[in-house]
Amino acid sequence: MIPLPHRYSVRLRRVEGAEAVLSSGPRPKIAGAPPPEFGGPGDAWSPEHLLLASANLCLMATFVAVAEKSTLAVASYESKAEGLLDKTPEGMGFTSIVLTVTLEVAEADRPKAERLMDLAKKYCIVSNSLKRPVEVQLELKAARAV
Repeated sequence: MIPLPHRYSVRLRRVEGAEAVLSSGPRPKIAGAPPPEFGGPGDAWSPEHLLLASANLCLMATFVAVAEKSTLAVASYESKAEGLLDKTPEGMGFTSIVLTVTLEVAEADRPKAERLMDLAKKYCIVSNSLKRPVEVQLELKAARAV
């Protein structure tokens, strides 16, 4: 592992209305927009879907790392993320996120798989970061005359 701290960066370029393109270095670009519930087109990744995807992918990556270190043979791993967005005293937000994981392991390894999933839940970076405040820094530029 590379020593901490690690820095990550994602760029967003607005395309039209509230639709945008997300990019980060050599990775594939992602089309993003609000979900249909907020007037989006429904065919692009929404912030809500990306948040659930991030939690889902982070749990899997963390589990795979601890399973490899513990030499647990995993025949298959599938998961589903579901979130409930609702009003809260602080404003709208996810009131629950449930990650349902289906693991295929040898019968004798079931207790080990459960222990390792508990470790993965404990060390999942995205899940551990969800209640952190997000700092917003604004840079204003003068619009060019058209």
